[in-house]
Amino acid sequence: MSSFFTLLRAAASAHRSQLCVGLDPDPEVIPGGAAGALKHCLQVVQETQDLVCCYKPNSAFWEQYGPEGMAALAELRTRIDGSLPLVYDAKRGDFDHTSAAYARAAFDVLGMDAITLNPYLGADSLKPFTERGERGCYVICRTSNPGAADLQHRDVEGQPLYRRVADLAQELNQAGNLGLVIGATAPSQIAEVRASSDLPFLIPGVGAQGGDLDASVRAAWNGEADSCLISASRGVIYADSPRRAARELRDRINHVLGRQ
Repeated sequence: MSSFFTLLRAAASAHRSQLCVGLDPDPEVIPGGAAGALKHCLQVVQETQDLVCCYKPNSAFWEQYGPEGMAALAELRTRIDGSLPLVYDAKRGDFDHTSAAYARAAFDVLGMDAITLNPYLGADSLKPFTERGERGCYVICRTSNPGAADLQHRDVEGQPLYRRVADLAQELNQAGNLGLVIGATAPSQIAEVRASSDLPFLIPGVGAQGGDLDASVRAAWNGEADSCLISASRGVIYADSPRRAARELRDRINHVLGRQ
């Protein structure tokens, strides 16, 4: 099978897009339970699939529907074109044998192409994922929420913790399948990490969280098709026209990058 980053680069080039759409259904907005969530998200995919380079379902938004939600998520994976990879936003990371079970669930059972990982338990908690070289792994580095500074900015031997996370990910990138999650609410930290890291960046936090899209794109982009992946969810999937919303975001990103 093609590796995640091979698929991502191909889709980004083919669609001239750095846009990742989050498929995060809210039962308070979408009627019909898990079936309604699946129907809604498949409609979003149908309208946007030529404008994005990947999709990112967040595990919590499907787990909240119970077993029916997980079945719907599995069906969602099978009904999205295989040329468009899926990032499973699950933020996993646990003791090594538990992480191995999480990896099997995400990659072998659900068929996801990549996953987000929480590095708090250290390198051994990440290796069951990172050793799967054909799958992508985005390690949470500097998040987009207001509480990010509570721990992520703490000094660790003369540098903030998020910088140590970036270094750890670089050290573990033996298979060339790691990236970093850095929120669009912190473009200065994106630039800081980019100055010392060539890893791909997944950048959430635009739209409802108020992140600075333009500054984040400029800070993250290094010329590689997978270097700057901008994630948007609510602003696309609940728009009156998801297609128009996705096109506007894609085109805005391309404008920042100087693409005509």
